[in-house]
Amino acid sequence: MSSRSAALTRKQHPRTTEPVADNRAMHAALGLAFLGGALFYLLALISHEPADLPAWTHLAISDTAPATTHNLIGQLGAVLAGYTFWMFGAANYVIPVCLTWFGVCKFASPAAITLRSWIGFALMVISASAIFYLQAFWQWDDKNVTPYGAGGGLGYVVGGMLMLDIFGEVGSLLLLGTTYLVGMIFATGMHPIQVIIQGKDMMVQSAVNWWEGRAERRRLAEERATLPFTVPPPDAGKPSRKKKSPLPEVSDEINANTQLELPSVQNLPKIIDASAPKPPKPKPQLAEVWKKRQEQKEERIAFAKPTSLTARYKDYTVPPMDLLHYPDAASRMPTDEAPLRDMQEIIIETLATFDIQVTAGDITKGPAITRYEVYPSKGLRVNRIANLEPDIARATKAERINILAPIPGRDTVGIELPNRDKIVVPIRELLEDDTFQNGKAKLPLALGKDVYGKAVIADLATMPHLLVAGTTGSGKSVCINSIITSLLCRFAPDELRFIMIDPKVVEMQGYKDLPHLALPVVTDPKQSILALRWVVNEMEKRYQIFAKVGVRNFDGFNGRGPGKSFGKVTSRVGGGATMEEALQASAPSAPRSAPSPKKSLRDPHPDSIEDKDGLDALDEEDGYYVPKGSLWDGNSEPPPHKEPELEIPDSLPYIVVIVDELADLMQTAPADIESAIARIAQKARAAGIHLILATQTPRAEVVTGIIKANVPCRIAFQVNSALDSRVILDRKGADKLVGKGDMLYLPPGTSQLMRAQGTMVTDDELQNLVDHACNQGTPSFEAVLADPDEMGDEGESEAITPEDEAILEKVLEVLRSEKKASTSHIQRRLRLGYTRAARMMDILEQRGIIGPADGAKPREILVEL
Repeated sequence: MSSRSAALTRKQHPRTTEPVADNRAMHAALGLAFLGGALFYLLALISHEPADLPAWTHLAISDTAPATTHNLIGQLGAVLAGYTFWMFGAANYVIPVCLTWFGVCKFASPAAITLRSWIGFALMVISASAIFYLQAFWQWDDKNVTPYGAGGGLGYVVGGMLMLDIFGEVGSLLLLGTTYLVGMIFATGMHPIQVIIQGKDMMVQSAVNWWEGRAERRRLAEERATLPFTVPPPDAGKPSRKKKSPLPEVSDEINANTQLELPSVQNLPKIIDASAPKPPKPKPQLAEVWKKRQEQKEERIAFAKPTSLTARYKDYTVPPMDLLHYPDAASRMPTDEAPLRDMQEIIIETLATFDIQVTAGDITKGPAITRYEVYPSKGLRVNRIANLEPDIARATKAERINILAPIPGRDTVGIELPNRDKIVVPIRELLEDDTFQNGKAKLPLALGKDVYGKAVIADLATMPHLLVAGTTGSGKSVCINSIITSLLCRFAPDELRFIMIDPKVVEMQGYKDLPHLALPVVTDPKQSILALRWVVNEMEKRYQIFAKVGVRNFDGFNGRGPGKSFGKVTSRVGGGATMEEALQASAPSAPRSAPSPKKSLRDPHPDSIEDKDGLDALDEEDGYYVPKGSLWDGNSEPPPHKEPELEIPDSLPYIVVIVDELADLMQTAPADIESAIARIAQKARAAGIHLILATQTPRAEVVTGIIKANVPCRIAFQVNSALDSRVILDRKGADKLVGKGDMLYLPPGTSQLMRAQGTMVTDDELQNLVDHACNQGTPSFEAVLADPDEMGDEGESEAITPEDEAILEKVLEVLRSEKKASTSHIQRRLRLGYTRAARMMDILEQRGIIGPADGAKPREILVEL
């Protein structure tokens, strides 16, 4: 109840972007105040007359008040100018210049005026006053009645009393001139060497342009001189007012030559601030998208059976966006560009130290990192820049850096440095993005934002499976929760089902009452094998349904239209033959041997059956149909196999299998888990079944080659070593991430990694979404997994699946060829785990095919194979 009340409180008091607008208005007002004050001050100075001073001031030259005031600002301006001239002298004109500079800087960059700027301003005024005292202006005393000359009182104290006797006139001027330049650098932030270089470039470019223009004009004059001269007729001297003679046409060649090429202008590096997005525009809520899909769903609901998922969850609605937090706009202030440019200069100077000449490129500040681009000089090998990674890290004082040499798709080299203050990417911002709401993705996943601030929205249907790895605290679990949140905000329980395997017990217990669950949350590693087997059986069942309906994949089945149900059909393969008949037909024919005292291969009960009345039910459990009253001796061909009937539904939901910790499963039964995952990954895409595997220990024993080959899409968060990065990504890079959501994403269909900042979803948001879903329905489990600790030998014999039957066929082939039955031999030949191989031997022993175990000796084969 506390979480819901908090959600209602957040709904009643929405967050706005007013603080950002207020700050911008305040900076604009300060800029105008600086410019207005500079103009006010300048007008008071240029119109100052000593006679305008009132009689009550000690600077007045007359005891009577002036008849008229000549100062443009009035008596206030006269007093202000008089006292400032008395204090600063001619340096008084530096003050309005600095105020104008501050006003312009306040408009260009709100954070450009710092304490260093004010210190530089003070140094300029003090040093200028002293310089003017030492080098007085001509006729200054005639215009301004001040006892201290052109330097004012401040210049007299600094220049005359302090410096003149100590350093002399020349030394004082040199020291004061240097102080003035230092103050100018502090106040403006402009380096004098840069000013000199830019001035030199401008002068050189101007000289080149003048010389080229002069040469072009000379060439045009020479071409005009070579043109034929036509004498005008005699009456041409009398121009007519009615009709003017046309001007002589100039040849196309001259027109082409007169087009002067403009000098190229090199722009400054562009700074892209992707961490502070623009104020959000009103976007449609997901409920509006849901309404459009609900209209398409109503026709299917009309034909749905009362017991189907479609009918059960027909009134289900997706969670509204009000349940999710929106980013605090006040925490996303505009970026100060000065530190970014300073850092880029440090990088360029560091490279120049090692004789690597580069020019500045764009600067892109993302939520977690900032990418500095540089243009290598012609003929420079980019791997020289990549080899200087430790030196650049030392110069920039960065904890971890990453160098892209070059950036894919660009002609620049990128140097990525972590930000001191990371920006959180809330999931609501991504769910309201146009790419998520109006994109073509069938199973959209909101993963985060890339370096350029673009939303990273992946499509699980295109992947079709995903592997996630990262150490504790790197953001792996948050990524899994954001994936679940993305799907919950898009699909109803009849459209998508979850199978969650959580060996760590604590990660997914919050979803145990979710109506989207197809199976209870699996926490026992032994039960996870049964859950994966259920997924394999569901996959095979769907393919049988597709074959019967005549479609090729999941989309074709759900897109065939409502009401086209085929009822119940028998699971058969092409040509009307059952699966058992097809296997018999494909097997090589062998001569039937004479009856022997050994028991038949197909006799499930080798001993005599006394209860003839229960024969029908007993044999139906084993898959064979024997009418009551008839006897089967066990040596002849068994009766026809009774196939289960398949019910064709109106539609099938997506199934997303999420394994939170793969390492725990691989420690329990690596061969069985690897085999099941590989089989699902290879075939389940067309059946609408998708895998998401997560692990915090991406070792080669956990993420095997078979799993990597069948799961092409990966997300890597921060890992411990470059070896772990190579296991998950087949290359290094994940070991250089900064953690807390910083990730590398390998999209489908490409080998280029994408660096992004993972989205953030809080526990309160997850609880709000789960409560919203649970209030509309309870889980409808497809099956209940048995407890492995309570399963005895009889339970194992009853839980034989079609997958087990397929493995048994392979085991029989091995027994037929090797004439030897042992668990270790079957385990080696078929690459099975010990648990699976031992279970196959127990099933064959129960069916009377092999004898009991005899120590270390192979088992006896009791039937003719």
